[in-house]
Amino acid sequence: MHTHDFHEIAIVYSGKGVHLTQQGSYEIQAGDILSIKPGQLHGFKKIDNLVIMNLLVRPSFFTEDPLGLSQVAGFSSLFAPELKQNSTIAHVRMNQLQLFEVRAIIESIQQEIMTQQSGYVPQSVALFMQLIVFVLRVNSNKDFSSSSSKNSAAMLIKHIEKNFRKTITMTDLVEISGLSESSILRTFKRITGYPPFVYQNRIRMFAAINELISTEKDITQIALDTGFSDSNYFSRSFKKFMKMTPTEYRTNFANSEDK
Repeated sequence: MHTHDFHEIAIVYSGKGVHLTQQGSYEIQAGDILSIKPGQLHGFKKIDNLVIMNLLVRPSFFTEDPLGLSQVAGFSSLFAPELKQNSTIAHVRMNQLQLFEVRAIIESIQQEIMTQQSGYVPQSVALFMQLIVFVLRVNSNKDFSSSSSKNSAAMLIKHIEKNFRKTITMTDLVEISGLSESSILRTFKRITGYPPFVYQNRIRMFAAINELISTEKDITQIALDTGFSDSNYFSRSFKKFMKMTPTEYRTNFANSEDK
């Protein structure tokens, strides 16, 4: 349990755990957003593959409020800096599609910061404002941002996640969703941040990482078990993804566990 002097927005990307607060504890899972104000005591336990994206915000960002965020419904409970004694930590639960949209916005922010092209600071702030407004709208309307094309894209996302080890073609995706190829590419990338088959490859990589650290399988077997037909291609792809070979990753992880 700890406190801090900044505003923390914690977005659960995957896994699950228990969030501890002064008012009690509750389970959290993928899609949950916690808005932790300065001075609020909290912590985590019973962590099971929990992956959280933490956004740390200066309290003055919400206090000064130059663009009128405070006028948006739900702002007071989620982001207003005033903290009443023993106040409850705000908690918003998103569905999978909404989580993909939030992740896409955050990855755009990360891309701006990494590339530092002209105007990256105001662009990053604009994207962050977009994120905050999106969360406020979800908080006010649990079905916000639902449409037929997005529902079709969500269906495709679930299909790829369930069948990531298999060979999936664009023809398969068109038949499943009823969307055109161009609509699939456009909608899928906007929601997840990636084209369909790049997204499938990322899922395979995360599955391979889990195999590397939790099993003693050889690299060829891991490649086959995660959908790669060629261990050499798997190793090249893994190095591009993680900046090290599968063997190096396994060794580094083992060494860190021994420390």
